[in-house]
Amino acid sequence: MWRWIRRALIGLCGFVIVVACVGGIYEWNATRKELAATPPPGRLVDIGGYRLHIWCTGDGSPSVVLESGLGGSSVDWGCVQPEVARFTRVCSYDRAGMGYSDPGPSPRTARRLARELIRLLDRSGISGPVVLVGASIGGFTVRVFASDYEDRVSGLVLVDASHEDQQHDIPQLAPFVPFLSSIGVFRTVGMSFGLPTAMLAPSVREFARATRFRAAGYQAAADEIVHVRESAGEVRAARRELTIPVIVVTGGRGSDTVWRNLQQNQVRLSQHGCQLIAEQSGHVVPVEQPQVVVDAIRAVVDGARARVAIGSLCGSRVGLATPLPNEDLRPTSASPSTCRCG
Repeated sequence: MWRWIRRALIGLCGFVIVVACVGGIYEWNATRKELAATPPPGRLVDIGGYRLHIWCTGDGSPSVVLESGLGGSSVDWGCVQPEVARFTRVCSYDRAGMGYSDPGPSPRTARRLARELIRLLDRSGISGPVVLVGASIGGFTVRVFASDYEDRVSGLVLVDASHEDQQHDIPQLAPFVPFLSSIGVFRTVGMSFGLPTAMLAPSVREFARATRFRAAGYQAAADEIVHVRESAGEVRAARRELTIPVIVVTGGRGSDTVWRNLQQNQVRLSQHGCQLIAEQSGHVVPVEQPQVVVDAIRAVVDGARARVAIGSLCGSRVGLATPLPNEDLRPTSASPSTCRCG
């Protein structure tokens, strides 16, 4: 009987190996064809043995750098970037492994991402202080960057950004993501960690379709979430009062009291801080209410150019009659409140 059990186990192992090999070949070929058919819209910049994809449009200074959330890439900013490009230079980029970028070393923590970003800016020729915009977990990266490289940042916009003190749950599936993605399981079932393609701006959908099933993207996202508590610790340790303007954009729908309090706490990162509520948006404000994000960016850019106080910045751009620092700002009817890019 044990002989039959052993044969069955050997046969099962052999079957699994064959399936894994076939799946790996399928995944590699599919990825190669997709990337060849749809080249990146920006350029790939070597930052030290691996390349990051950066896509810059517009002209003017300060430059604006857009940092996406977990599982996201430069395509997430398809509703925001064209509008910002009307008044200054703006660059979205793909973190290592995401979008068109090469995979990077582990662990994918906030400090490592911030160091990669500074190298990307230097090697892309983006000099001078920049305005950093971080969405969701991307807020961790831009906050560590602002603390570590203060002279390179002229302002922050935190878009429903993660907070170091929130509860960070790690999905049980996360440790298995590298293997499952490498043999094409997620591609086969149509599961993507990024935003649904239909939610994105039409101008970037082809790029999203070309990269949404890359094994490297799943693996990078899993690495980031597995190490999210370490990233939160890095943000907590780096926290200090900033001297730059900080606008906190918070989605007005679906959030509880704890989240709203954590969002308000981020306003106090700077004495020149204020909060803008995107009343008609949930967590993905850059897609659901992109104009609110654009208004916040414009306010910080104008402030960097004219050195206007943040209270006046928020008031002049989002319609608040008598703004004050660290104030909860809500756009008036004059501020666009729906995404018109899709």
